[in-house]
Amino acid sequence: MTGSLKEFGLTELFQVLGQQQKTGILSLQGDRQNVQVFFEKGMIVKVDFPEETGDETALGRRLIRGGLISAENWKKAYRQHEENLVGLEKALVGSGLVTQEDLSAALRLLTVDTLYGLFQWKRGNFRFENRPVSYDPEFIEPLNSEFLLLDVLRMVDEWPMIAKRLSGFDMIPQKVNPAATLDALAGTPWEKSRTFQMEVIYELIDGQRSVREIVDLSFVEEFEACKNLVLLMDAGLIEPCMEKANQERKCRKRGALAHRLTDAGAYLVAGALAIFLFIHFWENRIPHFPFSEEERKAWQVFHESLKKVQEVKQRNAQEVFFLEENRLPKDPSEMGRRGLLPY
Repeated sequence: MTGSLKEFGLTELFQVLGQQQKTGILSLQGDRQNVQVFFEKGMIVKVDFPEETGDETALGRRLIRGGLISAENWKKAYRQHEENLVGLEKALVGSGLVTQEDLSAALRLLTVDTLYGLFQWKRGNFRFENRPVSYDPEFIEPLNSEFLLLDVLRMVDEWPMIAKRLSGFDMIPQKVNPAATLDALAGTPWEKSRTFQMEVIYELIDGQRSVREIVDLSFVEEFEACKNLVLLMDAGLIEPCMEKANQERKCRKRGALAHRLTDAGAYLVAGALAIFLFIHFWENRIPHFPFSEEERKAWQVFHESLKKVQEVKQRNAQEVFFLEENRLPKDPSEMGRRGLLPY
């Protein structure tokens, strides 16, 4: 089964594959990325990125950004996975670098966030192949494709409203009262929204971490993490770190001012040089334009020397003319016609 996402959208694809309990691989090709979604009897078991090579994988980046493993230890586990022909999940957990619970949470999070990203594609192509798929049920919990589809569609619908409240993933939130806890939500309209996820996110807010860093460290789905941040803002417990923003603006202003001062200094130097050259030109060139005094004197000496040479040539030509004609020439042109002088 192949086609274009314009003709057969992702919603219809996931519904059909889920309802018909298909087993196989759904390959999706977009403008910037290729993704494979693995189905087992209509359940989503994992996602893969066929263009990844070596240890540069989405799972590795997610684990490192979340602080669960160092880049060095990730490479070590990946080498063990390749050299011993053991599953990557078993290599990570077997070496004690990551707990089984954390790894399972990271794999689920990677799947959900990837699928959410897929539903933001504007165009692309798909191909579904009926074939057996393999995964390790010890680390991966199959996800109901239809239930997951409903969650993803809800995220897509609600995201524009959340994005309006957050200036971006670089925004740095801070607690309004650093000593306050989520107990402050008691008796407020936001009390029912209090969850374990919100607890984790609230604890990570320190006035230094950005939204992106909080999302990575919380291991909460990107959409849910941002939604919790907006709820905490509405409840009055957190706010954008204005001091940090003001510092960044001041730094940008100082940088711009320094740039302008540098430009101004360059202009002053260029202006001073131009004035110096003009004064030098005025003192040395203008009285004898286009020559300076020294150049004028040198030209006079050269001109006088040239004149003397011409006088000698003319006398010599006259002597030759006299010897040949026994008379003096009437004018220089007569010597020129005889080839004694330039004509």
